[in-house]
Amino acid sequence: MHYAIADIHGCYDLYQAMLEKIGFSDDDVLVFLGDAADRGPDGIRVMQDLMRRRNAFCLLGNHEHMFWQVARYYGEKLNPVQAAAYRRTFINWTDRNGGDVTWDAYLDLPEAEQKELLSWMEGLPTCGKLELNGTSFILAHAGVGVYAPEKDLESCELFDFIWERMDYNKVYYPDKLLVTGHTPTVFIDQSRVGRIIRQNNHIAIDCGAVYVGILGCICLETLEEFYVSRNY
Repeated sequence: MHYAIADIHGCYDLYQAMLEKIGFSDDDVLVFLGDAADRGPDGIRVMQDLMRRRNAFCLLGNHEHMFWQVARYYGEKLNPVQAAAYRRTFINWTDRNGGDVTWDAYLDLPEAEQKELLSWMEGLPTCGKLELNGTSFILAHAGVGVYAPEKDLESCELFDFIWERMDYNKVYYPDKLLVTGHTPTVFIDQSRVGRIIRQNNHIAIDCGAVYVGILGCICLETLEEFYVSRNY
């Protein structure tokens, strides 16, 4: 089975509880839609676990991208313009997007583990497609950006996939299901706090783990939903 999950944000306890709840095995595939770290305390542990699983298909989230931008150029000689841009990126990630706890943990890693993690982030794809039991899925962290019926998925840019928020009241693909994280479902429908939302051929799976203490997961073959909370 293919199990989709997103926006763990350092909640390693909820992540492990979910794997146990779904009985995740070597015969299954974990489809992770990005944002493993930041805000929560154990993002590095989550990322290293995902990185080392052969049956995990992981996509780039905006938080992995911010992390990579900082780690990639850390300690390098930069000209004044580059240095100013780097500082803005660093502050945006650590101060405004909860990356400080992740950065501190990353700096504590041995150099070999830092390089391994950096290489993993650099290789993450921005979107994916799946065909399961006659259903077509499009997978992305945030969505497909500025959508138009004639616009090919391949023509979307990085910002579209990892930052641009979707309009969940609109059908983008009448013959496909679009599976996304990034936007906590409470901001789509306040009555769906901590719950997956399925509407208009969207499946929104960011249940706000780091905010409300609930992590959601969906089996793509059956569309069965699973939840764990800090009361598990």
